Amino acid sequence: MDTLRFYFVTWNVATRSPGQDLNSLLDFPSQYNKHKPLPDFYVIGLQEVKSQPQNMVMDSLFTDQWTAMFNKILCRQGFVIAKSIRLQGLLLLVYAQMKHVTHLRDIEAQYTRTGLGGLWGNKGAVSVRFNVYGCSFCLVNCHLTAHEHLLADRIGDYNTIIKDHTYHLKETSNILFHDYVFWLGDLNFRTDHPAGSSPSSEEIVAMLQKVEKDKYTSILKHDQLLAVMDSGEAFSEFSEPEIQFPPTYKFQMSTDDYDIKRKPSWTDRILYKVIANNYENITLRADTISYNHIPHYMVSDHKPVVGQFNVKVRQKFPRTVLAQEPEIKISRASVRMRSALVMPMGAALSDTSPETDVPVEGNTCDETNHEGEFEVIPSASLTSDDVVDSVEIDETFSNYTEKMVEFAPTSRIWYIGDADFRTQCTFSHDVEINPGDWIGIFDADFNNLDDYITYEYLGKVSVPQAPTAAGQPRTITLSFPVGSGVRTPGFYRFIYFSQPNSDVKSILGISEPFEVSSKEDKLITIDPCSEASCSTSPSRPKPMSANTDVFTDFTGLDVAKLSRHFSNDLSFD
Repeated sequence: MDTLRFYFVTWNVATRSPGQDLNSLLDFPSQYNKHKPLPDFYVIGLQEVKSQPQNMVMDSLFTDQWTAMFNKILCRQGFVIAKSIRLQGLLLLVYAQMKHVTHLRDIEAQYTRTGLGGLWGNKGAVSVRFNVYGCSFCLVNCHLTAHEHLLADRIGDYNTIIKDHTYHLKETSNILFHDYVFWLGDLNFRTDHPAGSSPSSEEIVAMLQKVEKDKYTSILKHDQLLAVMDSGEAFSEFSEPEIQFPPTYKFQMSTDDYDIKRKPSWTDRILYKVIANNYENITLRADTISYNHIPHYMVSDHKPVVGQFNVKVRQKFPRTVLAQEPEIKISRASVRMRSALVMPMGAALSDTSPETDVPVEGNTCDETNHEGEFEVIPSASLTSDDVVDSVEIDETFSNYTEKMVEFAPTSRIWYIGDADFRTQCTFSHDVEINPGDWIGIFDADFNNLDDYITYEYLGKVSVPQAPTAAGQPRTITLSFPVGSGVRTPGFYRFIYFSQPNSDVKSILGISEPFEVSSKEDKLITIDPCSEASCSTSPSRPKPMSANTDVFTDFTGLDVAKLSRHFSNDLSFD
């Protein structure tokens, strides 16, 4: 496939807490449609999230209620928060399926205040931009100036955001420079009739009741947003799918009845922009799948608006990869993680200390005061036997190559407090190592790229900036010091972040899960050979004990102890 499916939600929640189930808001498969395919990305933009001082303090320490509710639904299905940003009541969450995470490049968040002349963040915009599969995306969530008569202020808000919202990458330093831009939020544009012929709120409600299903043309011709898009005053670069749903504002709380204190209006919108011919031999496009409101949510005076789009990305082609390990299945706390291991292009991870250590040079990037060390392993030892035919297991795209880092599989169990806590990774030949690059340790079932447990900078030591031979990869070993931050037995992953500056980061590689155990929980092993010799002697039947059962004969492990180690969640596949 050369398309990605994006699902967008915009909702002004009016400082309320989530009081209803949110599965239908996300169009999640029901028990009657369990095999319905999920989008590749969810983009959720909320406005007026409760942001009083005490709420902001609590939300800085703990996950806010709305994010927690979305996490509960999406993260259980393999989605990860790629990036989130909040500006007072504005909240933007970008979720990606796990399979796309290592293809995310140059992730950056930005915000612009427009309230009180740019001094206050009750109005403004937040955004997340990134590259994926060779295309650039910018996702904007905004809340513009309210009230029907302040149209000029809304136009000014838009132009301020376009001017002041800038990013570090030169080729996409402005919102409008991206291949794809999706702009959602409470834009606050109202219905505006000519002077002397403006109907009252009651008359507009009566008109809506008489409108044929999905036919709102007679009222939409007075929509302020469509008017300024047509005149070129604001949002003229954007398109909007056809509106076939009634106005989403203003409703009486906890009802489906319009509040006639305000004229019913389409304040909540999803717009998009595509630079179709940015690349040779491909035409980019965004195809609308659906654009609608969800009327049965009543916790706010706004109705949420959702949209789905199929987005074309640059064409893929098979990539030559190295030999592939068999699938590994792990059971932990009712979570089963299945994934295929791809052997890196360097030697396997050693259980012994490296023969040659590169001395530490400087400590300018170290915030943890750890001691890191690298082992540089020549890649020239690779033979043709290590390479297999082209296999389409990793997707890249024409006229575009992805820089990747591959982690060696960890075959041993690490124990908390081990001095030899290390990982080995191999860089593709075009990876440039920045002083700010770092490797983090995450829970194996992590749900947010900001939720690292501990990390180690690569900039602490001397790392070769070029491979030993042209076009050859480099392999290094990074040692984490004793007391590296992993305190709890369980399964974890390494993630490699390329970070040329403090605001932009790319995910170049994620390891397979590895196990960390406490030394007190070391598994008791039984010699299967001695057990077998006992069982084959007719005069000496195998003794039975409380700590062995039928599986001990097969595995040579103390299954009772193993079961306790996995909190009674052991499974054999």
